Formats: sequence, C-alpha cells, structure tokens
Amino acid sequence: MPTKKPARSLGDAIGIFSELRITWRLLRDRRVSMLLKAIPLASLAYLIWPADFLPDVVLGLGQLDDLAVVLLGLRLFTALCPAELVREHRQRVAAAPTAGEDGVVDTTFRVSDDARV
Repeated sequence: MPTKKPARSLGDAIGIFSELRITWRLLRDRRVSMLLKAIPLASLAYLIWPADFLPDVVLGLGQLDDLAVVLLGLRLFTALCPAELVREHRQRVAAAPTAGEDGVVDTTFRVSDDARV
C-alpha cells in the first residue's frame, strides 16, 4: 500500500524564502561572474517573453510553466555558483537575527541627531 507524502509545512515555506535570500545575496556578490548572474535574470525575463511553453490564457497551467522556469533558473544559478560562496551566504542567512516566538527581535539601536551639524 503506498504511503502518503507528508504535507508541506511552514518550515518548507521558510526554506524557500531562505533560498531566495541566498540567491539575492549571490546576485549582489561581486565574486560571482556576470555570466552566472545572467541565469536567474534570463529566467525572470521568460516571465515577460511573449512565447511560452504553455499559453497563459489557460488559467493555472499557463502560470505553472512560468513558475517552473523561474525556480529551475534560481536552482541552477545556486548550483553553478562556487560552493564556498554559497556556503558563506547560507551561514550568514542562518546567523541573521530573526523574530522570536513573541515576534520580538532582540537588538540594540543608536539615536542619531541629524539636525545638529
């Protein structure tokens, strides 16, 4: 008897946002070649390109190919980036402060008076 796959959890959604943050950081990193940076940009350009694998007039199915191309482009970009850079950005994203269970971020701040010269 086949087993059911577990439902997607909030952790999976958070993982997707984490991957998007890593991709964004890699796009802004000067150590990543411009040729590699063209991959996610080309996959985003597919969204506005008039020719599609599935026409967008078919509600739902037309958007699935757009989503698949963008996600595959982002995944390919991360896979082709130097592993040490990806690892560095993953560590920085993981170490970034996040809100606790009560929604409070523990941090410090400094007031700057720009009116004084």
